[in-house]
Amino acid sequence: MSELNPQESDAVFGGQNLPPINAAVLGGEVGIKKRLQYEKSIARENKFWHNFKYLHGFSQYIVFEPHVKIINPQETAYFLRDYRYNPPPNNISFEDKFDALVKQTRASEVEGLFFGCLSNEKLINILVDNCKKLKKLKALCLGAISEDEQMISEIYHGDISRILLAYDKLEILQIRGRYLRFCTKLHHQNLKSLTIISGGLNRESLLDINELDLPALEYLEIWLGSKEYGSNSSITDLMPIISGDKFPKLKYLGFKNCEYTDDIAFELARSPIIEKLLELDLSMGALGDDALSAVLSCPMINELDKLDVSQNFISDGFIAEKLPQFKLNCELITEGQRQVYPYDDYGNEINEREYRYCVVAE
Repeated sequence: MSELNPQESDAVFGGQNLPPINAAVLGGEVGIKKRLQYEKSIARENKFWHNFKYLHGFSQYIVFEPHVKIINPQETAYFLRDYRYNPPPNNISFEDKFDALVKQTRASEVEGLFFGCLSNEKLINILVDNCKKLKKLKALCLGAISEDEQMISEIYHGDISRILLAYDKLEILQIRGRYLRFCTKLHHQNLKSLTIISGGLNRESLLDINELDLPALEYLEIWLGSKEYGSNSSITDLMPIISGDKFPKLKYLGFKNCEYTDDIAFELARSPIIEKLLELDLSMGALGDDALSAVLSCPMINELDKLDVSQNFISDGFIAEKLPQFKLNCELITEGQRQVYPYDDYGNEINEREYRYCVVAE
């Protein structure tokens, strides 16, 4: 709009990348909320507010610097970050920023923290050491780093179970990165939402999750990723979750960004878990027509409110001709389907399934 008189939801962009990379949103809380509503313009691998509905109490999101005063800590999520490139003038170390936050008198009331930290193992140590100063922390996001500073395959976290042990009131945990573990078998009474965003999640991480006792968990989102970037899991590793017995209160299940989405879909079609769920998300993966047909043929499919199979490999013919025959009562999201060219570089016909790929691998 006007260059000299920006309005509440105006945005200013920089460079050639899509927002939010190299872009800023003006207008404070109103501008941010309007920007978040326009999902197609937000890079999916950076959607740290994807499960925003689970952050009921947070009406704003503030980048924390030492001069920032903690005000309305029940309504505000604070973002602390360090910089690999182009730090702002007078930038201080991440450790000093964290120290300035926990020294404030209202630090013990803070409920939401987001971290864009280049050394996440150091961050875990700091969080554990300061758990008594952040007694009411309910929502925590790790790895909130833009792709132009650190690629998702280069973000390492270490043992996340130390955080769950230190913060027994935590309800929301969101992690973006490649290497993470839950090395301790533990019981956590309050965790409601667990999101792991990865371009290549290791099998050991999934086995760790299977050992967690999370009786309150309602939202589970896992990006499994590509074999080329460390994803060595298989459908067998997901079966404790797919069976429906592992997390009895689960309402949202997302197995996203996966190379074996077909296998997941066929198993889900035979599982009673669909009857318990409100939302099933198989987006950004390698789902084909036959596997989707199996899920849609499940007698319990209309128990769902939403089924997201966007950005997969569903054919135009299936969407146009087959989908109407299922007479679905749930919302079905199919946008952004991709296609595999049926021949290799030498003109030989290929096995289409072998050439499907997930959206985020690097």
